[in-house]
Amino acid sequence: MNKTVSNRKTIKKIVVGACAVFLVLLIVALIINIVRWSAVNNRAQSLAAVSAELDRRIDKNGKMIEFCSTDEFYELYAREYLDMVYRDEIILDVK
Repeated sequence: MNKTVSNRKTIKKIVVGACAVFLVLLIVALIINIVRWSAVNNRAQSLAAVSAELDRRIDKNGKMIEFCSTDEFYELYAREYLDMVYRDEIILDVK
């Protein structure tokens, strides 16, 4: 009978020890996941900021492309870079 009680106590110690080790492992895994989650959130915020900047640039470039297809742009470009003028137009160079 004494041997059975002793065996049960040993089994209880093993089970309690195993449960303690398992609990420690769960806590370590939880901490690791919290740290990873924090890093992922920081990366997501960084990517959102970059995305907003890229959207702003795309919008700005889209407006520039629209302007470059207008007659006003063609006229400005021809006057500035090609030195073109309208017929019978007099250019006054003021210095």
